[in-house]
Amino acid sequence: MDKIIYALGLMSGTSIDGIDASLIKSDGEKNIEIIDNAFLKYDSELKSSLFEFINKINSLEDISLNIDEYNRLERIITLKHSEAASKIIDKYSLKPKLIGFHGQTIIHKPENKYSIQMGNGKLLSQLLKTDVVYRFRDSDIENGGQGAPLTPIYHYILKNKLNLKNNVLFLNIGGISNYSFIKENSIFAKDVGPGNCLMDAYIKKTKQLDFDKDGNLASIGKIDNTLINNLLDHDNYNSVDKHSLDIKDFDINFVKGLSIEDALANLNFFTAKIVCENIVKNIKEDFIVILCGGGRKNKTLTSNINNLLNKKIYTIDEFGIDGDFIESQAFAYLAIRSFYGKKISFPNTTKVRLPLTGGILAKAD
Repeated sequence: MDKIIYALGLMSGTSIDGIDASLIKSDGEKNIEIIDNAFLKYDSELKSSLFEFINKINSLEDISLNIDEYNRLERIITLKHSEAASKIIDKYSLKPKLIGFHGQTIIHKPENKYSIQMGNGKLLSQLLKTDVVYRFRDSDIENGGQGAPLTPIYHYILKNKLNLKNNVLFLNIGGISNYSFIKENSIFAKDVGPGNCLMDAYIKKTKQLDFDKDGNLASIGKIDNTLINNLLDHDNYNSVDKHSLDIKDFDINFVKGLSIEDALANLNFFTAKIVCENIVKNIKEDFIVILCGGGRKNKTLTSNINNLLNKKIYTIDEFGIDGDFIESQAFAYLAIRSFYGKKISFPNTTKVRLPLTGGILAKAD
């Protein structure tokens, strides 16, 4: 039996709002305790720089052509991740055994055998004087997997921790939506469509806001079902057969010419529709839904999902766990599993050929 150790997970998602940090202790199996969470917000200048950089990157060649800017931003966000980690480390005056460092996704192209997360694991290990596990997706992609989603094994542990007897579908609504369907001892997972990315991109472009709070603007707009159905019939928006997705798989051009409220209503409903159709086509058993991620706070989106799925829906918060920090907790947990050589991805979660471990260990020396 492996020793229970402290690990700190760091996650910056596709919303690029800041860094989630979570401290846990676990043996990489069923023993797990969530100690604390913290959030470090990115300033507007860094957010804009990251958005602009990501928007012009469509290939590895684009990164090579902009390598000086890549290196500059990578150093900045690595320093920011050190600052986020220190918020918890200093509070508890303890040194975790490991840091699980996801980094900032710049481009995800598993069909081309790469997924790039910006972040210097070696530098972070030196800054925090702690071993860092990073580049979690590399080995999965190298072995035929999609590199995502990686959180399902943590969802499985949460189901057991919460002693839930029903089949459970954890629906994580971040920039991209993904689910983990857990039935007894089996896990099936995949990305299922956009999450917040379309709505956030639109409102940022039109009103210079980060998001539509509670889905309030979307709630007063009018849905054009003909527009939505035509989109769902289009191959570019049919994510049912895709296992992992990138925010660049979707765009907001189809709402051009609509009022802001109508545009957000259609983006919101389209997001819910494509996610729910994907779930219904893949899962035939009964289940309850547990919502995680920032999208769970969008009341219009969750209402649309509830109406389309017609299942019992909870938020993870209703079980006493803060839904903003599931992924940062997951990467702390994955760091422990990686450290002990345990599997972190599986054929039914990422389509990798065989279950395998992952992550690179940057030693603090």
